[in-house]
Amino acid sequence: MEVVREVLAAHPGHKRWRLATVLCERWQWRSKSGRWKVRSAHAVLVELERRGQVRLPPSQRGRIRPKIGPVGVGVAQESNGLVSGPLSEYRPLCWQLMSGAAQRRQWRQLMERHHYLGAPGLVGANLKYLVYGRAGQLLGALGWQSAVKDLGCRDRLIGWDAAQRARGLEHVVSGVRFLVMPWVRVAHLASALLSEGLRYLQRDWRCHYGTAVWLVESFVDRQRFDGASYRAANWMCIGWTRGFGKRQGVFVHHGQPKEVYVYVMEPRLRRWVHEKVRQPLLTRSFLLAQRRDEHSTLFARRTRMKQSLESWQAKLPPCWELSPEEVQCVGQELSQFVGLFQKAFGRIEPKELFELYLQGLLSDTERKNVEAMALALRGPEAVRNLQRFVTDCQWDESWMQRQHWEQCAQELADPEGVWSLDASEFAKKGEESVGVAAQYCGALGKTANCQSGVFICYSSPKGHALLDSRLYLPQCWFEPGYEQRRKECRIPAEVSFQTKPQLAQELLGPLVESGLFAGRWITCDCSFGNNEPFLEAVPTGFYYLAEVAATRKVWVKAAPGHEPLESQGCTVEELVTIPKLLEWQSVRVSEGQKGPIVAAFARVRIFVRAERTPQSERWLLLRNDSSQKIKFALSDAPEEMPLSELTRVSAARWPIERCFQEDKSELGLDHYEHRSWPAWHRHMRLVFLAQLFLLRLRRKYKKKPRP
Repeated sequence: MEVVREVLAAHPGHKRWRLATVLCERWQWRSKSGRWKVRSAHAVLVELERRGQVRLPPSQRGRIRPKIGPVGVGVAQESNGLVSGPLSEYRPLCWQLMSGAAQRRQWRQLMERHHYLGAPGLVGANLKYLVYGRAGQLLGALGWQSAVKDLGCRDRLIGWDAAQRARGLEHVVSGVRFLVMPWVRVAHLASALLSEGLRYLQRDWRCHYGTAVWLVESFVDRQRFDGASYRAANWMCIGWTRGFGKRQGVFVHHGQPKEVYVYVMEPRLRRWVHEKVRQPLLTRSFLLAQRRDEHSTLFARRTRMKQSLESWQAKLPPCWELSPEEVQCVGQELSQFVGLFQKAFGRIEPKELFELYLQGLLSDTERKNVEAMALALRGPEAVRNLQRFVTDCQWDESWMQRQHWEQCAQELADPEGVWSLDASEFAKKGEESVGVAAQYCGALGKTANCQSGVFICYSSPKGHALLDSRLYLPQCWFEPGYEQRRKECRIPAEVSFQTKPQLAQELLGPLVESGLFAGRWITCDCSFGNNEPFLEAVPTGFYYLAEVAATRKVWVKAAPGHEPLESQGCTVEELVTIPKLLEWQSVRVSEGQKGPIVAAFARVRIFVRAERTPQSERWLLLRNDSSQKIKFALSDAPEEMPLSELTRVSAARWPIERCFQEDKSELGLDHYEHRSWPAWHRHMRLVFLAQLFLLRLRRKYKKKPRP
């Protein structure tokens, strides 16, 4: 103690690690390899400070550790698509030892983003690796560090006492992280990494620390994994941990025992530790004979998650009347539905969280944000995991999108199908969320701080569903002053400013090209209908029915007795005042709770430009419903198109509004609290899937949709 105080008094300007080095020099405290035991000395100083016996300089920990954020351009490039195929296509594997600060930072960022435990705080001797395929594909990552001091099943296997353990523990290495990248689907890769990694570990550990590796240990959470990759790589299970973890220098019981696997690098380990030639060799048969089962029953994989998933009760629309037997089947129906999309995830954890998120959206939770859903269904420990699922977990989003469309097509595709395009706004108080700006908010009916998205819906006599969406980024978000906010919100670098009609055009193109949905009509409101380039870009073979503003100027094709309407034109709202020009017809457009919903329709053939050419000829459809507010819509349908078809399509324009109403009131479309670009789009996709599940459920049990 006196020596410590002398060192602190003699070096008042030194930081903690420098003081630990000086202390090692005073004590001549070295490892067997001859290196100063600086980490051990640092631990002594920290413990003395905790007890109040010394006062150390302020910790530099916050500045030393880099902030964990999105993986940037550097050592490890993440894949944008699925990596699959036989293992032989990727061999020989390329192992890269993380040596510099930048490389170690990249390794930590990968672990923070993709490993269910996050990035570890490694102490003592440690090595980190990234593994690449033959063509440079990032496949996996591993991390090793010096072994923990107390491990009951390992200590029984070696049979050493405290003094022998103090001498021999430096020859034992522990695997702290093992990760196969979520986008990788290569059979037998995991066991190959565990097998090959031992050769590199043995070589590099001796090179860096001057010590041979005799035994390697690792821990498997049986609630998540079954350990098959370890067994395939000839690792042996020798027992279980007791469920303790070290938190700030103190062992705390967390109640999650893990299975312990070891790989014996040197079978003569016991002979060297005990210095007796008659000690048994650590062969496979010896390890099997020594294993004890610390638990009467092995942990069932995913037990806790299964219990929470199976105990869920769905909140169904109030107009549905299901029998008790049908209600009991809802949970099973959801599990089967979730199974259709599980290939989008590489690990079991995001698959489970995917089902949990859908359960939350379909539950009776008042708010459908991550925290409220996690607390209601699983408890506080699930909040962080559910947040990471939406923000950081790897999804094969293009595959999920395609699968979503295929399932919707099976339920809805019909020759009378109609596409609807519209925007929806989400009011926000803060300024940190992606795309937030002062803009018109339809929900509030005024300009306010909000986000806005463009959505596409498909409806048919079988039902309706939202299929895709895109967040609208106001032009101010592409100014230099927003560069930092774009990075924080993780907006892809290739995203540029696009108007809402341009976004709608992008959404519509892939759906039309997929050929999954029948129908030839596209409808939209006046924010798209007033944009002539958008209307001109409507795919070949489709007709549009697009609302326009009442001030839109047109030229009537034939107006006997009102020739100025043909030559000079007028606004569409002025046409209503012209006597005997329009012939109104009452049409029943749908069924409501109080009976049929009837609207009056009229149409007139017009030109949209003064040049009376066939290319500018359109139908103008007028609709007057119970609100007495007349709506105007243009259509490029041919002149022989019957009025009945135009009125049918006009009625099919409103399912997208019902989608917004249903999804916001029942499924939490606007309840999200995510701030990043990926999370916004993922939340929308999950809400669309929840809506599809209800559609499938309604069709299976033949429940009529709410009027």
